[in-house]
Amino acid sequence: MTVPATPDRHRRDRVVLASAVAAVMLTSGLVVFTVLKAERDGTQALERLQQSQVQQLARSMNTRVETTFTSAAGILNNLKLSGKVADPGDKAQLDQLSTYLAKDARTGFYVVDGTGRLANGILLRSEAKIGSQVDRPGLADVLRSGKPAVLDVAAGLTTALPTIAYAFPITKDGALVGGVVSELDVSPESNFNAEVAQLKTGRTGDFTFVDRAGKVVASSELGLLGKQLDDPLVGDKRGFHRGGDRIAVVEPVPAASWRGVFRQSAEEFDGALTGPLKSALVLIVLAGTLAAGVGVVFLARRLRAAREEQRRLQEVSAVREEFISIVSHELRTPVAGLLGFLQTTLDHWDAMAEDERRRAIGRSLSSARRLHALTRDVLDSGSMEAGGLSYSFSATDLRDEVSSAVLATQDVLPDRVIRLTLADEPTWVSCDRERITQVLTNLLDNAVKSAPGSPLDVTVETRGGVAVVSVKDEGPGMNESELARVFDKFVRGRTSTPAGTGLGLYICKQIVNAHGGDIEASSVEGRGATVSFTLPLVPAPVESAV
Repeated sequence: MTVPATPDRHRRDRVVLASAVAAVMLTSGLVVFTVLKAERDGTQALERLQQSQVQQLARSMNTRVETTFTSAAGILNNLKLSGKVADPGDKAQLDQLSTYLAKDARTGFYVVDGTGRLANGILLRSEAKIGSQVDRPGLADVLRSGKPAVLDVAAGLTTALPTIAYAFPITKDGALVGGVVSELDVSPESNFNAEVAQLKTGRTGDFTFVDRAGKVVASSELGLLGKQLDDPLVGDKRGFHRGGDRIAVVEPVPAASWRGVFRQSAEEFDGALTGPLKSALVLIVLAGTLAAGVGVVFLARRLRAAREEQRRLQEVSAVREEFISIVSHELRTPVAGLLGFLQTTLDHWDAMAEDERRRAIGRSLSSARRLHALTRDVLDSGSMEAGGLSYSFSATDLRDEVSSAVLATQDVLPDRVIRLTLADEPTWVSCDRERITQVLTNLLDNAVKSAPGSPLDVTVETRGGVAVVSVKDEGPGMNESELARVFDKFVRGRTSTPAGTGLGLYICKQIVNAHGGDIEASSVEGRGATVSFTLPLVPAPVESAV
């Protein structure tokens, strides 16, 4: 017998159905709300990450400008320029300083007197007349305030291209007598813009530095260089800004009175995060909590990737700032020493005895060699990373190169004991003599600094088809942690006063590897360290075998 459905049962079924529908709708609504909140939080996280990246780049540039001001002040104090129009003494000093310019330099520098008249200059254009008034925005403020500044984009006196300029006051006996202006071209070929051009992001993301007047100093968008940046999003207010279909991040560079600006289309900036989430949202409406789980997993991965990218950029920024700090510090000492010794010698030449002159010139030469070694290491490091370091191989008796390097070190340090042990037979290898000499010089210099005053042992031997060169000191040695990083960039020794850029052993490793050899370091802490490298042996050349 069939039992008829009762009104109470129908009501109960309707309640269960309604409850199920309500539960599904509530679950879907909660998941949709969660995904929308996650999308908003993810977008905010990306905004904070982008702002943090621009802040790091702006701080790095600010440090770079401040370091330039400090270094230039020391050089100008040593030069003691008068600031007088057409002063022959100033001209002689500027000519001496111009030797530090690259042979292909596109811009130079000039001196103005206290009223802003052109007094002297290097690489001046024919239109620039000595004694004429220099009408450059911002220069009058430097001459009035006595404080260095970065001048805005304007026409230059040393190039037909638009330029920015570093302006430094000249003082004599506490009184301001003029200024020095060093121009840098604003063009795609400038070294500064080559660095900024690498910061381009995606299809629409560009990074730009603008001066206080809103003109573009450097940009990854080459068409903007030297032009006025007319963008309502780019004002004086720092931080992250949205407007229409664009986003912008603005951060100040106080030392230069610049602003660092990142701009990108909102679609591309948000797309990597919001596009997939919106697609997931449609699926969530249809499939409920399953799509929510997919969205949450995707968001977690995206945020992890964003955190990893932020960590990587922070490491890059820290290494860049450390590199700028190390190089600026290491260059300041030999430059100041070189200028000081030469100026003293020049001022007191007639009153100095022959041995005093020789001693002063010797010290100047030592500072110049130190400066050459530092700049060579920095330039070689950049060339190695770009794959542009060239080699010229020839058959060479390695014993001769090692002997020459030891002799050169002994000439500089006659009191240092260096014991040299050479193989009995010729040790022929195929190498670039200049680069292998650079390796030997770096190893000897590193050993000298790591173990002040202690003897050095240098050996050349053959073993299993390779030539082995070892440099051993009797210094404090290295622990396991230091040995693991000894060939990394910017790693410096554990001496009481660590010196150098930390590039020497890194460069040695790159050169030896390019020759098909190996390099390694060994040490017992407290009992010295040994650095050895190997090069493959080759048959003796025909003329030597006869």
